[in-house]
Amino acid sequence: MEYIIQFEGLKNGNHRFDFLITDVFFEALGTEIDFNHAQIQVAVDLVKSTTMLVFDFDIQGQALFPCDRCLDEYLQPISSSQKLIVNFGEESQSDYDSIITLSRSEYEINLAPIINDYILIALPMKRECANQISAKTCNPEMIQRIEELSVDPNSPKEPDPRWNALQNKNNLN
Repeated sequence: MEYIIQFEGLKNGNHRFDFLITDVFFEALGTEIDFNHAQIQVAVDLVKSTTMLVFDFDIQGQALFPCDRCLDEYLQPISSSQKLIVNFGEESQSDYDSIITLSRSEYEINLAPIINDYILIALPMKRECANQISAKTCNPEMIQRIEELSVDPNSPKEPDPRWNALQNKNNLN
């Protein structure tokens, strides 16, 4: 497996691993994503010692997202740096997001779910064309259409005539 690091045979010290993450990665993990054409470089620096492993993740890339405002697709940059500390104990457990404990009998770690999580938390909550690498504004035709269909909250509201019969019925009681 490409994302499994066998740390048992590694010497103490620094080690580097590089991964290219594409849509196939997310499909293989069964992750539901609302973007496509992901091209994300993940550089993992591992410092191994006899008592722990320290992973530094540098995530840089981009993916094609639909804009939340105009629905046009745009390239969204993705960037994140994360640190993961792996201790060794009697049994495997995960107490914190950045610290996990592996059983002393473990000899490898699968980084795929960890990389997946780190990429997903690096994604912006608000996805708009303005976030684009080559700053573009939203599709003007779509924005005009949205404004035409929007209701002005300051305009006086005319009651829907379909409710008149029900309102008259309530007044009788």
